[in-house]
Amino acid sequence: MKHKQNCPNCPDSPTRQVFVAPEGGRIVQCCRCGLQFAEDYPEIESADTEIYGSDYFRASLEEQERRMGIFDQLVGEVESVIGRKGRLLDVGTGEGTLLLAAVERGWEAEGTEIASVMVHHIREKFGLTVHQGVLEDLDLPVHSFDAIIMNHVLEHVSDPRITLEKIAELLSPGGVVRIEVPNLASLSNRGKNFQSRFGLKKNPWKHYSTDHHFWFFTPRTLEAALEAAGLSPLSISAPAKQWGGKSSVDNLANALYRKTLWGGHLVAYAGI
Repeated sequence: MKHKQNCPNCPDSPTRQVFVAPEGGRIVQCCRCGLQFAEDYPEIESADTEIYGSDYFRASLEEQERRMGIFDQLVGEVESVIGRKGRLLDVGTGEGTLLLAAVERGWEAEGTEIASVMVHHIREKFGLTVHQGVLEDLDLPVHSFDAIIMNHVLEHVSDPRITLEKIAELLSPGGVVRIEVPNLASLSNRGKNFQSRFGLKKNPWKHYSTDHHFWFFTPRTLEAALEAAGLSPLSISAPAKQWGGKSSVDNLANALYRKTLWGGHLVAYAGI
């Protein structure tokens, strides 16, 4: 069973079709703010088993050691932004690696996750606190988290506005939320969109990952989503890929990505 979606930034705005997904649903675009999204969203009960079962997390579990280093740096970045440690909430914690990295760095950290298989895994393997369910349905204390992290989660939720409003409710004064999502406006995606639109791509629109992604953000639409939910954007960046060197060409490429926001992922910081 699926339910219809409207633009969370502009609920009354009409939409236009962008393409029909391989799974059969339509991907549409808000005619006002430009946000693209899946017109239909699966019920959470089916998502738990049909989308976010054991197979979905297999690669993350196999690469847990490598991911630990990445998430240690990510949590360190958050520390540098707010200038302290404290209470941290990892929304959509997955296999729990980021949550573990935060605890090892000295944070009082807990997570949320809809996938029951991962909730059991984290509790049994790490003994960490993880709440099962959709964030907005959980009974968590308001204004109690100094940092909230949503690492590639917002593109999966049922309604970004409701989720982000819950984030605003949970943040403590001076706290920040760090959100990372795929960047629909990246240089790579621009090229793939062009190829898909004109029949030049073997698997058109595959880069949208419409089997488990439902919201497709650009820098402008992500900023609009934050503001619509009552959050104050502090920064939005689009990191370049790791070029593996420090030559003049590498530096030029990184500077270009920072200026144009053409990197593959968007990283946003916001407060209340």
